[in-house]
Amino acid sequence: MSLSMERFAGRVAVVTGASSGIGAQIAEDLVRAGMVVVGVARRVDRLQAQAASLSGLRGRLEPLQADLSSTDELCRVFKWVDDNLGGISVLVNNAAIMPLVAIPDFDPAESEKLVFTNVSAVMIGCTLGIASMKRNGIKDGHIINMNSTAGHRILASPGLGSAVAYCASKHATVALTQGLRADLQALKASGFRIRVTSLSPGAVQTEMLPEGYRKSLPDADMALRVKDVSTAALYVLGSPPAVEITELTIQATGEFI
Repeated sequence: MSLSMERFAGRVAVVTGASSGIGAQIAEDLVRAGMVVVGVARRVDRLQAQAASLSGLRGRLEPLQADLSSTDELCRVFKWVDDNLGGISVLVNNAAIMPLVAIPDFDPAESEKLVFTNVSAVMIGCTLGIASMKRNGIKDGHIINMNSTAGHRILASPGLGSAVAYCASKHATVALTQGLRADLQALKASGFRIRVTSLSPGAVQTEMLPEGYRKSLPDADMALRVKDVSTAALYVLGSPPAVEITELTIQATGEFI
């Protein structure tokens, strides 16, 4: 299968949760591939520093501060992109939180924040991203919903704590992504062939991975690096337009959860 990101050169990508970890790496790699990348996160200072470090490359990073637990903030992000850069060709819904609290102990406000950040923001992002593609005649757009192996089973591992609520939110991402693909079939008559992918990594060495879990691993190589996940994302995007990778699960060799 021939893989190429060339058709996306000069076009616009939106990456949420782009200030660190997987989001920051994907944003960087898309810039290197020649895209205009809107990096969205609360910590705009990190985004600005990354934009400066990527200056002079084929593409560029546009830092945009937003709180993705707010509907108004999400709408502002997509309006800004449309008004200033034009239509979105690639959307990577990456932002997520993982509170390690048992469901009986959850504070209601924290529960609401988890559901909005991990589920509602993804759904709203898909809605607004597809609207941008339709409005601007971008018929070969691609949406990647960053999922997790936690979206396919309930994780229970020493050092990980209670991740049941996080698992539930990622199970919702699986259903959302599958349902979105079905809904997009109606656009095919208009020539729109928007691809949608659920990308599910196992444990990744980021700020989100609990220290206790990292210490429980017998080998540091039993957790993916952010570059591994970004490479998978670019593989998905670079596949031929007639190929839709609907679900891609990657884990470190020997990972046992």
